[in-house]
Amino acid sequence: MRRYFDHLILCLGCLFMVGPVLGLIGQVLSDPDLSRQIWAMFSADLTLGYHIDLWQMLGNSLVLALGVAALACVLSLLAAFALVFFPLPGREWLFGVILMAMFFPIETRILPSFAVVHQLGLSNTHAGMILPVVASGLGVLVFRQFLKQIPKELIEAARLDGARPLRCLWDILLPMSAPMVAALFSIFFVLGWNQYVWPLMLSTTRQDMVTVVSGVTRAGAGSTEGQILALLALLPPGLVMVISQRWLMRGLTSGIH
Repeated sequence: MRRYFDHLILCLGCLFMVGPVLGLIGQVLSDPDLSRQIWAMFSADLTLGYHIDLWQMLGNSLVLALGVAALACVLSLLAAFALVFFPLPGREWLFGVILMAMFFPIETRILPSFAVVHQLGLSNTHAGMILPVVASGLGVLVFRQFLKQIPKELIEAARLDGARPLRCLWDILLPMSAPMVAALFSIFFVLGWNQYVWPLMLSTTRQDMVTVVSGVTRAGAGSTEGQILALLALLPPGLVMVISQRWLMRGLTSGIH
């Protein structure tokens, strides 16, 4: 009986979460004019007071999400590898400092980050949108916990055979941590895709740098264009999470044991 009750709670929670999305989809399907407007948006410019190409907005969001996901995974894995397999002085304290990044999101440090990006000449660029977001204490934490479970004798044997540290990482540790890489990649992809304040602030002088999430605000959340963009903004991260669900459970479970 308790098992059925647990499933009932999960089903109600899912309906609560996807209710607004289903309502918006139903509105689109029941309104022929709205459906035609959606198809027109894919073949023409989307007018939000000025002309922004919908495909360009989707491309900007995709570049941002993929860049954040890829760089965050690489940097997190390298940092965790150094903390586990190198005798760094004070590495536990260093690990604690890295974890502090989890408590300071980009919104809390947006003004210093904007000043640094501007001084580096990266304003209104994809690199400027991606680089300040890739530092992840969560990724280092999960990778570190996983790498600590790997017998150090395995790495020592590889070193005796002449393998350099990066060779050990590439040939031994990376294949073993593939499920975790896939899990964290999906999480970082969603985090990158849903970035709102930082891309909005960095694309003030270039309209062609607007992302889909920022476009919802510029179109107006209550407008027809805003509702359509909100629906489109949900599709890529939802698809990524559905595809990577199996790796997500395997990766994070093995990383926190």
